[in-house]
Amino acid sequence: MRSSVTILAALVPFLIGPSPVLAQDAPVPAGALALERSLVQVAQRVEDSVVAIARYQVPGSTPSPNPSDVPPTVDPDHPDFIPNEYGTGIVVSDPGDTTRRLILTCFHVVTGPPVAAGQNPTHKLHVRFSNRRGCPAKILAADPRSDLAILELSPTDLEQAGLQARSLKPLNINATPLPPKGRFVLLLGNPFAIARDGSASVGWALISNTRRHAVTPGNRPGTEHSIHRLGTLLQLDKRLRHGTSGGPVLDLNGRLLGLTTALTPHDGIDTPAGFAIPLDKPITRIINTLRKGLEVEYGFLGVQPDDVSTGQLAGYSGEFDQSGAARAARVFRGSPAERAGIRSGDLILAVDTEPVRDRYELMRHVELVGPGRELAIELWRETTRRRVHVKAKLGKWPLPDRSGMVASKRRHPTWRGLDVDYPTGRRRFVPDSFEFPRAVVVTAVQPGSSAAESGIEPGDFIESAVGQRTETPADFFRVVNSRRGGVSLKLLDGRQVTLTP
Repeated sequence: MRSSVTILAALVPFLIGPSPVLAQDAPVPAGALALERSLVQVAQRVEDSVVAIARYQVPGSTPSPNPSDVPPTVDPDHPDFIPNEYGTGIVVSDPGDTTRRLILTCFHVVTGPPVAAGQNPTHKLHVRFSNRRGCPAKILAADPRSDLAILELSPTDLEQAGLQARSLKPLNINATPLPPKGRFVLLLGNPFAIARDGSASVGWALISNTRRHAVTPGNRPGTEHSIHRLGTLLQLDKRLRHGTSGGPVLDLNGRLLGLTTALTPHDGIDTPAGFAIPLDKPITRIINTLRKGLEVEYGFLGVQPDDVSTGQLAGYSGEFDQSGAARAARVFRGSPAERAGIRSGDLILAVDTEPVRDRYELMRHVELVGPGRELAIELWRETTRRRVHVKAKLGKWPLPDRSGMVASKRRHPTWRGLDVDYPTGRRRFVPDSFEFPRAVVVTAVQPGSSAAESGIEPGDFIESAVGQRTETPADFFRVVNSRRGGVSLKLLDGRQVTLTP
């Protein structure tokens, strides 16, 4: 197939066009016809994998202030049905069950206000396929930091809708390099809920830029910690309409490059640009984690970074071939950074040979790879006037309790009434000093369990089991899962307890 650049070059005279007098007699350029064929073929091949998503309010969940109000139609299959919120999604496979299908979309499309424990949900989700059939959907896993979510479809609901999972064609989730500026792409979506009959609308765009920073509203859970503020997004030369979030971004071969996200402009200022979440290696890791129903974990180094500009960099005694760097303004005690040998005042120049020119690049390199990963970090230490190379094994970024994260499965089953996490796994258990204990933190204790009877409570730290260090959940479960009798635990506060089966 001809490259998009060649096709577009041939298309330019067609778009400009000859004079009106000659237009009727002018032949259509071959490049324009080839481009048209590519667009039609990709749209036909992919549209069955694109769904319209509706989020609507459950009748009676919110009393109307006016008793005479006529309730809106809430049957998603009714022609007059208008959802409260809407968006787009794509069909993907279930990595644990090839007979099941899942829906990948954006977090903000499917999540509303948080529901208190014990309360019934106020909204439901419904997906519509290209054959006009639809069925309910539920959130399998959702991650506010990446603005991504996975929906699951009940086999019973599919059957009642006259659908079979094997008839739903999934798109492949494969990590791809960031597309170059100028790449021609095809977009499918549900603008203004116009595709709620299941027929996705088609558009096109150019990749205007990469590594763009998100501009997100402050009223959504987790937006202050969005990974897209760190420069992850593709910029498109097309303004994305409400409802297009979660739609596929495809090249002219039909390869999935990313997922559109209609971000809200800052301060109400309109923008002609659209954005997409790229399907690069870090985002693919996140999607695959969500497809398993698990919480997405992010890496944590344990430094408070600030920016070093070009002018500031010139004030150091070293020679640097980059425009800026990140400085470790503070290194937290016991953190992976301190244990690796990073000191306050060190300049961080590169991570895994990738240059670090500001704090956001440092945070992106660290956070997106996840905990447990070992990174090679290049430093400049002004006190010794030399470059230093260290390796740091990352911890876990602390998750706020009200982040909006949804995970239907756990990485490790509850053991004798205990759930544990990285010492910084939950923000409420992180001390104000941000000191990193060399232990796992207890996040939950089941009432009546052996753990509860021993006096262990959420927020306690376990530093060893049967005399072996337990600094990560993997360490802890590797030790205890092989034990059948009583298991002795040592807590960070000095207590010794023994848990029985």
